[in-house]
Amino acid sequence: MESIALDHGLKLSFEKLPHTIRLIILMGDEELVCRKARLSTLFSFAEIDEGHLFKGRLRLFKFDGAIGIHIKDELISIVSNESFQQALIKSQLTRVS
Repeated sequence: MESIALDHGLKLSFEKLPHTIRLIILMGDEELVCRKARLSTLFSFAEIDEGHLFKGRLRLFKFDGAIGIHIKDELISIVSNESFQQALIKSQLTRVS
């Protein structure tokens, strides 16, 4: 499972499932929130200049080459688009057990 370190000791993990990717926000070993999405949807989101993905507790907002990660309408961290895409590519190559 690929991960990106976030602010405040949080981590964004990418878990590959048979037909989707599960995005998980973790604090230590505790899951705070997760969301499943198709890999094609996540790559399309990474390609646009501005926009948002998901409604609900976990939301991603794209702006100026960065992705803002929001939980319950609160910005928790910002990651670069490049690191997001690299994590997607690596998680795509991971085998599903």
